[in-house]
Amino acid sequence: ELALEQLTDDGELRDSIVQIKKSGERAALLTHQLLAFGGKQVLKPRVVDLNQIVGETESLLRRVIGETVELKLSLSEPLGRVKVDPGQTEQVIVNLAINARDAMPNGGILQLQTQNTEIADAYGEQREEILPGRYVQLSVTDNGYGMDNATRAQIFDPFFTTKGPGKGTGLGLAMVHGIIRQSDGYIFADSKLGPGSVLRAYFPRVD
Repeated sequence: ELALEQLTDDGELRDSIVQIKKSGERAALLTHQLLAFGGKQVLKPRVVDLNQIVGETESLLRRVIGETVELKLSLSEPLGRVKVDPGQTEQVIVNLAINARDAMPNGGILQLQTQNTEIADAYGEQREEILPGRYVQLSVTDNGYGMDNATRAQIFDPFFTTKGPGKGTGLGLAMVHGIIRQSDGYIFADSKLGPGSVLRAYFPRVD
């Protein structure tokens, strides 16, 4: 950045330094995603209303998903409070929306829903167990092409991607999983080939 400030022309040297800057930014993003996946990221949690975070993210989501995907919000009121890092939770929502958009290349409907829920008995799904208790549930539903069981079992694994070379790092959902688990929450995927997918995130409710 300091070198770019001193360059006045648009020659080959400037192009090279721009590429160096972009490479540094990509490396920083990769490190950020790996820290999130590993649960080593420094979060700044506070008690918030998840509906407010979804609402503040809505305009960004509409730009990200494009004109061929219809965004629908179904936000329950009153909603219990959760203790999360608001900025990182926005990243969770955006990444889930992008993942859903990519599953609907020809357009479709993306629905975000919040609701209070209570888990009475511990149950396991996709190698993880959710503990009994009171939660706020965030559901992200699409009507895309869905996933088979083998794909569904790996979607939160780092570097796993069904996208072509150069089109994805395979860290988006791994980062989502890491942020949610670091917030003492859980996320599960429900999907079959054809009818689309539902990803459900559970955040513990706080008084």
